[in-house]
Amino acid sequence: MENVIQFYENYDEDGRLFRDKAHLPEYLTTVYYFDRLFTPGSRILDVCAGTGRYSFYLADKGHHVTACDIVEHYVNIIKSKPNADKLTDIAVCNALDLSRFEENGFDAVLCMGALYHLSSNDLKEKAISECMRVCKSGGIIALAYVVGGLNKALDDSYEGVFFCSTPREIEEIAVKCGLKRLHNIGTDGMAYNNAAKLNGASDEDFRKHMERHYSTCEDEGVVEASGHALWIGRKN
Repeated sequence: MENVIQFYENYDEDGRLFRDKAHLPEYLTTVYYFDRLFTPGSRILDVCAGTGRYSFYLADKGHHVTACDIVEHYVNIIKSKPNADKLTDIAVCNALDLSRFEENGFDAVLCMGALYHLSSNDLKEKAISECMRVCKSGGIIALAYVVGGLNKALDDSYEGVFFCSTPREIEEIAVKCGLKRLHNIGTDGMAYNNAAKLNGASDEDFRKHMERHYSTCEDEGVVEASGHALWIGRKN
């Protein structure tokens, strides 16, 4: 995982989701679903917190959020933010080994990046199983993944760092681990393909785009065409 850590030490993850209107749908779609799924005051583990975008959003909503990431640089960024005290805990951790956390301790577990960087289905299964172990029975697990189609847009600098998955692959692994599917979402839909149009859109036209996107983002074709996707399930 050293190559992954080195990649992110030189990458602006804090600004990625808000870089422009073509990147924003991934964030907006993700929180759209979180707001509808998480019970108020939930205890949430954000396993791949990055610089804390989702962690802080959920903490502001009144949830009890523990944020961790494999990239120590990002963990230090989270700790340096003025609202860091809103988080229950902040730590360095690896999604493949969540032994620092008790079994059945969280109402929801977010794995918002680890599957991007695991080269085999066996490793993906191990990460999902760790999320399952620390999640309560009946709890929710969110698994972000990079869709196979995005491989066309990956240049040589991403080789050996990102590994694409198909929606079917993620579905099969998650169900094998004991999860029941609630949603499989194309979080950015066709945003990257329409980047120029979206970035030039007025705020009102962008709002209308997002309304259409929310109504179609679980369509099979939209998920397969997306750059990023989010599989959400419930622990049996």
